[in-house]
Amino acid sequence: MTTIDGITRAVIVNNLQWITEEMNQYLVKSAYSVNIKYRRDCSCAVYTKNGDMLAQGTFIPVHLGVMAQTLKELLKVHPADTLEQGDVLLHNDPYMMGSHMWDMMVFKPIFHQGGLIAFTGCLAHQSDVGGSPLRYILRTIYEEGLRISGVKLMRKGVLQEDIIRLITTNVRNSYEVNGDIMAELAANNRGEMRLQALAEKYGKEGLTKYFEAILDYSETGMRQAIGDLPDGEYTFEDYVESDGINDVMLKLKVKVIISGSDVYLDFDGSAPPAEGGYNNPMGLTYSAVYYAVKSIVGTEVPANGGAYRSIHVIKPSEPSILDAQPPHAVGGCTTVCPQRIVDIIIGAFAGIAEKKVCACDGHWSAASFVGMNPKTNRWFVYGETYGCGRGAKYNEDGANGHQTHMTNTLNTPTEIIELMYPFQVNRYALVNDSGGAGRYRGGLAIVRELLCLTDVNASIISGRPTIKPYGLKGGEGGQHDMHLVKFPNGEQRAVRSERLPGGSVVVVQTSGGGGWGNPALRDREALEWDVLNGYVSLESAGEKYGCTIDPVTMKIVD
Repeated sequence: MTTIDGITRAVIVNNLQWITEEMNQYLVKSAYSVNIKYRRDCSCAVYTKNGDMLAQGTFIPVHLGVMAQTLKELLKVHPADTLEQGDVLLHNDPYMMGSHMWDMMVFKPIFHQGGLIAFTGCLAHQSDVGGSPLRYILRTIYEEGLRISGVKLMRKGVLQEDIIRLITTNVRNSYEVNGDIMAELAANNRGEMRLQALAEKYGKEGLTKYFEAILDYSETGMRQAIGDLPDGEYTFEDYVESDGINDVMLKLKVKVIISGSDVYLDFDGSAPPAEGGYNNPMGLTYSAVYYAVKSIVGTEVPANGGAYRSIHVIKPSEPSILDAQPPHAVGGCTTVCPQRIVDIIIGAFAGIAEKKVCACDGHWSAASFVGMNPKTNRWFVYGETYGCGRGAKYNEDGANGHQTHMTNTLNTPTEIIELMYPFQVNRYALVNDSGGAGRYRGGLAIVRELLCLTDVNASIISGRPTIKPYGLKGGEGGQHDMHLVKFPNGEQRAVRSERLPGGSVVVVQTSGGGGWGNPALRDREALEWDVLNGYVSLESAGEKYGCTIDPVTMKIVD
């Protein structure tokens, strides 16, 4: 009988966390694609033998619920008692708690002394899974690429070459995709080595008992945090402004119900399925809920399956954009709905615990470019999410140019874009006046301007083209986002998804964060600093903050 010691439990919690961090380092350093190697669009996790997530590294929040839920779905297809040492499962099915199909997941059962003790898992956004090069405007999953519903990529340590061939013959850049899958295998192998070392130190039975104790510890911590909030019901709603094909307003609505140490999030009343690729697989709805609630309520609680036992998601009673079902397309799912789910949950919690939330973050835009690189005569796929402004808090300004909430990727350096792809970066800058005015100012958006050096298939998502990110407590909303294409013939217009001729210039501008509090109460020195550094214009200082600033001294004129 193992006695659970709090110090040992804490040591193992930190060991597990660092195992996922080390796995991620192996993944990004051995990956082939820019999206993983430089942008780090990937996550790693460790699980119990029953599929409960024990730890996920500080990577991509949009992967959180997906990684917490997917392995349990796969164990329904491949029961744990049928797996053998050296087996590896590969999965990217959105309808089995997955994400969009570019997010390929690899899971490995870990054995010690002949018994299953744990799993390691990786999720990496592959640059390509085939399908149409014009993303987001597709209407069915069958147009989006290769869908893999949990197959054994390795059996008893032997790589299944026929599965690799099946994948690489259905994608454009097979060299990158194959290399990135191998990187995921390497990361899982590193996690396996570290977990076996832990089992050697604590014993197989002792370690698995601590695994359960860690889950229980997180559950207790989260329940205590929720229990500190007043019981009640709090609602909020907002809109997704497109379905991927049409400009329509799709409502997302949440009712947050706090009852003792449990919180229920009811999404009844949210929009029906979208015609285009903005539908949200249920795994991503879980991701957004887990991230938002834990960020607000349980920041100190270790992130694992136990922390989410007291968080309950109530699906809409009718078919919904938040629970994608076959054959609805899901290509834009990671970019649109999860971010808005977080926005409405934060909006609801603003009525409960205002000092634990921020004003609405801007919405990071996303773009994908597919074409033939004339320098290499090979296909390229360049995708990126662009940072935006963070919402202000009750005591500080929002940060500028951040990947916010559901994304945590890095920006692709200008030098890498121009080295690897047929683009020239003409401009990359913060956007003046884009942060919402307030006692505390919202963070600034960014703008990226790309010159296409060859014909490309472009797909672009703007998250808030007409509805501003909301402010709180009298703060103004942040500036909405926009994008346009300047064609070689002089035409300028927004593009959703189409082929662009070489010489086109793509301008993507994200949205700014919402402000907090009455702008008239902003600290005078802070406003002067904003104007001096170009964050706020002289005109906005007068119109929004009610202050006249001398253009020579940059000081407020009394």
